[in-house]
Amino acid sequence: ADPPGAAPSPPARAPVTLSPVAAGIAAALAAATAYGINIVYARMATQQGVSAADLVFLRVFLMLGAVAVAVMLRGRSLAVAPTARPAVVALGVASAGVGLAYFFAVSFVPIGVAAILFYTFPLLILLASPFVEGGRFTPHRFAVFALAFAGLAVAIGPRLGDIDIRGVLLAGLASTLAAWQFFAAARAGRAVGPPVLMFWSHVVIMPIAGVFAFALGGIGWGAIAAAWFASAMTVAGYLAGFALQMVAARRAPPALIGLIFCLEPV
Repeated sequence: ADPPGAAPSPPARAPVTLSPVAAGIAAALAAATAYGINIVYARMATQQGVSAADLVFLRVFLMLGAVAVAVMLRGRSLAVAPTARPAVVALGVASAGVGLAYFFAVSFVPIGVAAILFYTFPLLILLASPFVEGGRFTPHRFAVFALAFAGLAVAIGPRLGDIDIRGVLLAGLASTLAAWQFFAAARAGRAVGPPVLMFWSHVVIMPIAGVFAFALGGIGWGAIAAAWFASAMTVAGYLAGFALQMVAARRAPPALIGLIFCLEPV
């Protein structure tokens, strides 16, 4: 109680908490930033002789180790309910395809060209959402995406003279797989926590990345060592970006997260 004659104490403030969707938006913004760092250094690494497949294999290998150690230290289980396993496998396959296709795309065309083509995936998510997630398509959502994509094109300003058809096709493939990845992450994230989801999706990614890496001559450890800084930044950006993307997928709808990810190339 306040002493006699003293001014009453101010009421205690309730702690500020974010709603699930707001937390998902914050995580998506942070993930977009981390992925933006990742792809710039990925192009630098490939220009220094590191294979795109090697980068994907390296980051998956390190992600598996980091998540496994974190889960064991926290005493958590890695069990996945049978009903969630198809979505986890789909997430792993899509994630492997996105990484390989996008990294190979920036080996053939400038980042600006690849990004403009790749970032059609929010439109694919928007168009597919009524069929995959339910709900209905609304014109104002399409208008918001069109405005964001137009701003993205102006900001990046790709040089059309640098087009290589291989890079165009690979960026288009990466865009399609990215839309699939977002839906799979949203579905799996409803039943599986982010650490477990990251672990098992990367168990799926590992052999896919390994096959591509060894088909192209094996892991080029010498090239990775020579481009160690660019390789390390690529891996760090990916680890942070993927973890934050899984957090966002649990809390916000895919169409909203996809729109926020238009900030990544900027």
